[in-house]
Amino acid sequence: MTQIYKRILAAVDGSSESKAAFQKARRLAEREGAELLICHVVDTTSYAGMEHYNTSFVKGLEEYSQNLLNEYKAEAEKEGKVKIITIMEHGSPKSKIPKSIAGKYHVDLIVAGAAGMGAVERFVLGSVSEQITRRAACDVLIVRADKQ
Repeated sequence: MTQIYKRILAAVDGSSESKAAFQKARRLAEREGAELLICHVVDTTSYAGMEHYNTSFVKGLEEYSQNLLNEYKAEAEKEGKVKIITIMEHGSPKSKIPKSIAGKYHVDLIVAGAAGMGAVERFVLGSVSEQITRRAACDVLIVRADKQ
């Protein structure tokens, strides 16, 4: 039986891997006639406690996130005719994307880029794409960026 996706979430972070994931998600949304949700999670684990001392740093992260989402949205609007929703949240992308965001928006498919971590980093930190795959209740597609 063929799965029909109605809501496809592209998890983006500005990396070449997430760009490849976004492009794949956009093409799938066009083909399926699905809504495209473009999501960026401002990783608060990276700056925990810093917001009390340096609010301009946090504002800079939020501006970067909003600009990133606006760029992806503009590209999707230029390339096709799909309904687009942009989402910016704060927290850990490893849990926010598969649990909170996917559930809140009734996502059928999460598309994320493969991490470029080494074995030690992956062991210590765990990759975002790995955690999305483990925690999501919906289908997950992990996309690798083209090797140049």
